[in-house]
Amino acid sequence: MKRQHLNIKVDKVHQILICNTNRKIKDYLKSMDLRYGTHHNRKPNYVIDKKGKIILLNKNDVTHEYLRGYHKDRSVIVICLENRGWLKRRSKDGKYVDWLGDIYDSRPIEKKWRGIVYWDGYSEKQLQQTNKLVTQLCNQYLLPLNFVGHNTLIDGIEEFNGITTKSNYNEFWRDLNPTFNFEIL
Repeated sequence: MKRQHLNIKVDKVHQILICNTNRKIKDYLKSMDLRYGTHHNRKPNYVIDKKGKIILLNKNDVTHEYLRGYHKDRSVIVICLENRGWLKRRSKDGKYVDWLGDIYDSRPIEKKWRGIVYWDGYSEKQLQQTNKLVTQLCNQYLLPLNFVGHNTLIDGIEEFNGITTKSNYNEFWRDLNPTFNFEIL
């Protein structure tokens, strides 16, 4: 069965959800098509790479399927930031690797959160572009510039009108990670 992206057109957007790619941008884009096929209903609207480039993956139409089971019929715009997420240090050679086992070639940020110590950081350009895009979308869809402002679980977050992160939905999800500068929004 071929899955089609829903591209629901609505007048009212209830939320902007910010999350991570959890891998390098080229691998993320490739994995979406390999994992689900070229047409599927779990594609984010935007991806912002480390250099600050905004990539439109899905029209400004919105969907409720990205976090399947959480939004029901509420309209959400999804923005994924290129970020490899949590990292671990290999004991055999001391190198840092991401969850896929790929070597991380930068210096990780050390901050203990949700049982993890090492994280990939977000770039300044990426944060600036995120702020710009979120502001533009809030103005376009008349969405209040309400931002949770932290990355912890919040009961009833699916009813919140404003900007949230994936980690606000579930205590096991780790994006946005603690290296994100929440003050930028």
